[in-house]
Amino acid sequence: MNNDDDARAFLIARELIAEHGDDVAAFLQTRIDALMASGDIEQLSAWHVIRNAVALTLESDTTLH
Repeated sequence: MNNDDDARAFLIARELIAEHGDDVAAFLQTRIDALMASGDIEQLSAWHVIRNAVALTLESDTTLH
């Protein structure tokens, strides 16, 4: 994964947090579960990166306040 991919993951993370708020974790888990069931490893990998970006974003937001 390169820096552009990382930046994209964090942009998506911000959008998901804004859209889903406190339900973002449940949304991500549902998405990841569906991808696991479908066997789409490439998308599954991408969504794991996005989930990590969401976690890091939420963590940094709470430590900045």
